[in-house]
Amino acid sequence: MQLRMKFPAVSRASCVPVLAACALFRIAMAGEPELFGAPMLDCSGLPCVEATTPSGASVKMLIDTGNRRSILDESVAKKLGLELKPFIGRDGKVHPEYSSATLPNLKIGAAGLGDVSVLVVGLAPSMQKGELPNADGLLSYSAFGARLLRLDYKNRRVEMSDVLTQEVPCPRDCGAMTNPTFGKEGPPIVASTGFRVNGKPLVVQIDTLYTGTMLIYPTSVDKLGLASNQSAKTTRKFAFTDGGVEMIQSNVTSEGFGAMTLARNCPVYFATPDVHLPDGMFDGTVGHELFLGHVLTFDFYGHHFWES
Repeated sequence: MQLRMKFPAVSRASCVPVLAACALFRIAMAGEPELFGAPMLDCSGLPCVEATTPSGASVKMLIDTGNRRSILDESVAKKLGLELKPFIGRDGKVHPEYSSATLPNLKIGAAGLGDVSVLVVGLAPSMQKGELPNADGLLSYSAFGARLLRLDYKNRRVEMSDVLTQEVPCPRDCGAMTNPTFGKEGPPIVASTGFRVNGKPLVVQIDTLYTGTMLIYPTSVDKLGLASNQSAKTTRKFAFTDGGVEMIQSNVTSEGFGAMTLARNCPVYFATPDVHLPDGMFDGTVGHELFLGHVLTFDFYGHHFWES
């Protein structure tokens, strides 16, 4: 069992956002389902949302597209009176440091998620040490099922549809979304085509809890023409990634999605030996600093992604 406690540092890199016309308004498409949701809140600089239970209790949950399993702090689970069950890992063994539970009929505003399974862990000590952002837990991408999920960083909204039963039209620039594992032994994550660095296409993990712009993994450096960038001497500390790691920092001409330039003269990052690597399963990871001021749409039914 691999538990991902990967919360990136919240410092901002100095890249120049490009507010192209297509990024100034939310894409409206014929046939798009009605969306419901709630304000996007700030949890230590990262996107989170208030979710409610049938009893009226609320939990502040980080939105985590980089994790298959939702997580809830143990003290919060006990306060809510949830039934805690033994957690059995992929190895078939009981892991006493964890429990499993269910958040029943969870809602985000008027949007219903139904029952959400959570891994129950004592998060408070790590939060007190500054190793994790302050929140009650993490809501993973799998909690949204076959819905449309929209993370609107421009208008600070988290919205979703009811469960979809038919395809939703894509805009012109629409990535193919897949769920490769993070490494040969890792859990499934969210990845998409459509992103570019210096105009070259790559397949990336979309991780809302990685605070940088774009991290390029060693197996893709040469094909993207970034060998000289990887040799840069500047580093940046990501306190919440892999328990706290340094990454090599350099600048590239542009980073974008489809025909849209998201940033110019923008930092790009490279792994040091302490960074957990995905064994060449995809090219890189994109995160929070590349999403600011934009709108992310995940179609978990049709397996498409777009950023506007």
